[in-house]
Parts: sequence; C-alpha cells; structure tokens
Amino acid sequence: MKIVVEGGNFHYEKRRKKLPNLYAQDIHFSLEPGEIMAILGPNGAGKTTLLKCITGLLEWKKGKTLIDGHPLESFNRKELWKRVGYVPQAHKMVFGFSVEELVIMGRAPYISTLAQPTAKDLEAAHQALETIGIVHLTKKSCNEISGGELQLALIARTLVSEPEVLILDEPESHLDIQKQMVILQTIKRLAKERGISCIINTHYPNHAFYLADRVLMTAKEKGVVYGNVQEVMTEVRMKEYFGIELKKIIVEEEDYLVETMIPRALGTERGNL
Repeated sequence: MKIVVEGGNFHYEKRRKKLPNLYAQDIHFSLEPGEIMAILGPNGAGKTTLLKCITGLLEWKKGKTLIDGHPLESFNRKELWKRVGYVPQAHKMVFGFSVEELVIMGRAPYISTLAQPTAKDLEAAHQALETIGIVHLTKKSCNEISGGELQLALIARTLVSEPEVLILDEPESHLDIQKQMVILQTIKRLAKERGISCIINTHYPNHAFYLADRVLMTAKEKGVVYGNVQEVMTEVRMKEYFGIELKKIIVEEEDYLVETMIPRALGTERGNL
C-alpha cells in the first residue's frame, strides 16, 4: 500500500470557536510499501492527532489522505480496517479479556454483526500470536500481563486483519529497554518480511535511527520537516525542535553500525572527572 498525505492540517474547536491550526505548516508526505516513517516531536506537538487524521479517526480540516491514489473517504470502513492497522498506546484493560479474546477482536472486519468468531478467525489469532512471539500468553488475562506484553498483544490484534500498513502510537513508551527492543525488532521484521508500511510516533530519536526510512518532525510554532533520517535529524534541527543540545554519535565495528543521539547535558566536563 502507498499512503500519501496532501496538504493536511487540523484544528480543534472550543465553544464553536475555531482554534489555530495545530501544525504551523500543512503536512505533505508519501510512504511506499514496506517503508517505515517515524513521527518525532515534543509533547503537545499533535503527534497522536496526526495519526488519527491519517487513518480517518479524525477528519482533516484541510487536505486529504490518499491510499493507492484514492481518497480515504472513498473506502468502505470495514474494507479500510482490513488494510490499515491502528495500534493505540497500551493501557491496562478494564475488563478481564484473555489475550486470545483481545486478539480475536481484530478480526471484526471479517465477522458479520452478531456472528461468532469461526475456526478460521481463531486460527488467524493464533498465527498472529505466534508471529509476535507471545503464544504462551494465549489464555492469560490482559490484567495479568505486563505493559510490554499488552503492547505486543495489541500489535497481534492488529495483524489478524492482515493489514498493509501499521500505524502505531508510541508503542515503546513506559516500557523497559528489553521490551522496547522486542517491539522495535518486531515492527522492523514485519516491514521487511511482509512489506507492511509502518508509521510510528516516538519520543526517542534513537528509535527513529534504528527503524525509520523517513522522518516527519513537528513542534508547536515550528515548520513541519519531512525527509530521510540523516537529512532531517541533524544536531541543529533537534535543538530547534526539542530545545536541547544533542550530540550525534556513530559507532562502527566491522559489519555493525549504530547511529544515536545523546544529550550533551549528560556529559561531564573533563576537568570535573
């Protein structure tokens, strides 16, 4: 699936009064099949709102989303959610669904109203759990598993509809380093092996370096910047958008390469060692 946004912008309304546009510039981007785009920006930059507008959960006030050249609104909603998977931020479940039941809910676009899940739906759920590597959690209650495990279950729930694009809202937030890496590696593997396009909101520049082919950066009262990772994520631009000095570091060892950014404030002056 090729996904394009042309001239997108959004504003909220308060007491029927239009508030300023959320983005200082209209948003334009194009994402090819199998590519990963990271959306970076500080808190309050409208990253989650942007995802909702891309998917049609919120309506653009200006501009449009195109899927394979066709406007988003031209798609039947059930057909759309077969092709587009949306993974919200994980929160503990209010009701005691099992992980298996949670994942089967992702088959909703294939199940008729009031119909019960079929053996095929159950098989698809188990395949998704196996793909994500959490089959051992199948019968566990969502209230009994960790935040990282719940996030993986939400990704599995999305995969059962066999989407062509995954859109994820900070899937690695509030997780320990090991769980963050499991989720990042899973997203990268799905893009590479299945050709699934991915759009991910993240607070972590390091994760954008690891995952993304493209980056879209936004902040309040700043322009919107879109391009490949190395062009967009410069030290100068990161300071402009995040208000903090970051130092870019590249580590190379034979066939091993890591690009990362660390805050200069975490360093210690040599004279104070």
